[in-house]
Amino acid sequence: MIRRDLATARQELLAESNEDRPHHEKSDFLKYIDSEGRYAVFHSNRHTFITNLSLAGVAPRDAQELARHSDVRLTMNVHSHIGLDDKAKAIWKLGVPG
Repeated sequence: MIRRDLATARQELLAESNEDRPHHEKSDFLKYIDSEGRYAVFHSNRHTFITNLSLAGVAPRDAQELARHSDVRLTMNVHSHIGLDDKAKAIWKLGVPG
């Protein structure tokens, strides 16, 4: 299902591309397997979903419930990912003068 949906979305992107088409054709965007051999698997959606819940400020317990996990550590330590920019934004929320 994911492979088919990605292929369809990529075809539509290429059909709609004008001057960006050469760039899109060379990119891995919307490919099931990228140039490094990584797969776009359905389970990745769980990581994206839970990370986005975290970035939106949803309480860990609520994210755990939405993910249907039995342990909040699985939700927050395995399925939630934040980058350096996200950490900086969190610090700025403390009202650090700039």
